[in-house]
Amino acid sequence: MKHLGKVLIAAGALALSALSHATPVTDWNVTTTGTWTAYAPSGVTLTNGGHTLEWGTSTGEGQSSLVITNPPAPIILPTWYGAGLPPAGYVAQSVTLTHNNKPITGTSLTNATLSVSLTLQAHNPSGAALPASVINYDIKFVETPNQAPCAAPSPANNPCNDIFVQVSGLLNEVINYDGQLYYVNAFPTNGSVLSVLPTSACTAAGVGAGCIGFTTEEGKSTQLPFGLTISSTKLQVPEPGSLALIGLALAGAGFISRRRRSA
Repeated sequence: MKHLGKVLIAAGALALSALSHATPVTDWNVTTTGTWTAYAPSGVTLTNGGHTLEWGTSTGEGQSSLVITNPPAPIILPTWYGAGLPPAGYVAQSVTLTHNNKPITGTSLTNATLSVSLTLQAHNPSGAALPASVINYDIKFVETPNQAPCAAPSPANNPCNDIFVQVSGLLNEVINYDGQLYYVNAFPTNGSVLSVLPTSACTAAGVGAGCIGFTTEEGKSTQLPFGLTISSTKLQVPEPGSLALIGLALAGAGFISRRRRSA
């Protein structure tokens, strides 16, 4: 019995050793699909297979809307094993959000949840696909009156900008693959769009000062593209201001990832 016990202990130690020394994944197949899963108030409509929210009574240019555009799939994404922010080439294209800001009357969107389904499969070394996970981005939205004083003034001296605030989402969604932890991180890949908003805009959205979001000019369409990285350690990024700057550090990286996929 003592001998058998030693054998079992040794076998267990070998199993743990094998688990802890599992081959790291250097590349992943990444698929992301976004849909609107919640919104308010009643009167806002969901169309286009869950990809478009529309609201308001048109004054001649159509309804206002928030539109999700999903990326091609799958995209091959390398794992970032270094320290600090991943350099260019370690980000996959994710969903793009477009706000079509139209002059309207009547009901306006106040809040919504963008749910992004993420599917990962080890590409190198090849492995099974992980069950899909979901990252939720909760937003608050303010359709501002087009008259002074403006909670979000337009730099182009157009009527007041509408306000979009991101409440949750982004950093360090953890996954366990073959006994190793990896961290999925979502970023805006256009740092000039997402930023820390003026206190007046945060107050109008019913959130505290220092909120992160963007504002949009009347009569224009504004895009907010997102990207994904996978890292072997947690990314240490102070909030809230630095999140808006990550897009600048990763600018152009989506192109490189697409080039890797086509190659």
